[in-house]
Amino acid sequence: MSRYTHLADFDQLAGMLAVAGRELCPVIRRASTALLDADAEAGRTVLVEVAAARELHDRIEGWVPAVLARRQPVASDLRLLVAGLRMNGDMRRMGALAAHIAKVAVARYPDPVLPAQVRPTFVAMADAAARLADKAALVMATRARVDALQTGLDDDELDELQRSLFTKLTDDWPYGVQAAVDVAMLGRYYERFADHAVGVGRQVAYLVVGVR
Repeated sequence: MSRYTHLADFDQLAGMLAVAGRELCPVIRRASTALLDADAEAGRTVLVEVAAARELHDRIEGWVPAVLARRQPVASDLRLLVAGLRMNGDMRRMGALAAHIAKVAVARYPDPVLPAQVRPTFVAMADAAARLADKAALVMATRARVDALQTGLDDDELDELQRSLFTKLTDDWPYGVQAAVDVAMLGRYYERFADHAVGVGRQVAYLVVGVR
C-alpha cells in the first residue's frame, strides 16, 4: 500500500474538516443576528443549516473508522485521525450551540430576547464568538501553531463577558425570571461555543508538534 494512498485519505479528511469549519462562520453570525435583531427568519435559516451540517459531521465520523479498517496507519497517521475526530466533535457541538441561540430567538419572536441592560454584552459576545469561529477555520487550513494557541487567549474575552453577565443577573435584576433564564442560558451557549473553538485550536497545535 503506497504512502500516496495514505496521503490521499488524509487530504480527504482535511478537506471535509475545512468545509465544516468554513460553514460554522456564517452560522454563528446568523444566529447572533437572530438574537440581536429579533430576526426569526435568520434563526430558522440557522436551524436548517445546522441540520444539513450534521450530515457532514456524520460522514466524517463514519469515514475515520472505515479508513482504520482498510489501512494500517502508523503513529503519526493515528494522531491525524484521532485529532480529526476530536475537531469534528468540537465543530458539531459549535453548530448545536449556534442552533440553541437561534431557537431562543425564534421562540421569543416577535419580542426581543435581550433587555437593554445586557444587549451591549451580547453584542461583544457575538463578535468574539464570530472571531473565534473564523480563527478555528483558519488554523485548520493553515496549521499555524501560534494562531492555534492564540484561540485560548481569545477565549478569555468571552469568559470575562460571561462573568459580567452573572454580575448583572445578581445585581437587582429588574426584568423578571424568564429574561434571567434566557440571558443565563445564552451566555452559557456563547461561552461553550468559544470553548469548543479553543478545542479545535488545541488539536491543530497538537498536530503541528506531533506530525513530522
